[in-house]
Amino acid sequence: MSRSLILMRHARQSGVAARDHDRPLTAAGRQDAYRVGARLAELACVPSRVLSSTALRCRETIEAVVAGVGRPIATEFEPNLYNATAHELLDTLAGVDDEIESLLLLAHNPGMSMLALQLGAAREGDLETLRAGFTPATIAIFTIEGGWSTLSSRTARLERFEPPPSA
Repeated sequence: MSRSLILMRHARQSGVAARDHDRPLTAAGRQDAYRVGARLAELACVPSRVLSSTALRCRETIEAVVAGVGRPIATEFEPNLYNATAHELLDTLAGVDDEIESLLLLAHNPGMSMLALQLGAAREGDLETLRAGFTPATIAIFTIEGGWSTLSSRTARLERFEPPPSA
């Protein structure tokens, strides 16, 4: 069975907050995230579930993505996704219920970039595309063959890699 995995880095955040975890999105970041949601709807690639970091910038990103999609998406906020490494992100994905066919993972760099590179490592063309890096609100959409627990470069194929759509 094929599954869909969307990796997304949070949108642009403000540099102003008492703690890093509490940094909000900028107005431009909210607009970028909204446009990403509209783009996912346009592509008919709206996930059935979201796993997100608990950071304020991630919570605000998914709120804007959902507004752009135009319908609710079941969302779980996972504290372990805050500044997670690629290995920790992959471990989280391995625990996803196989009944979930499409998932958006929303977290931070450098973990998101490193996970995308790890999943795209088996195909040179994918690897070259992913080396462009995850700017804020960038998405990478992978098709996954098999269960979430078997996710690797052998089971993942990059379908799309897009920075946030322009206004």
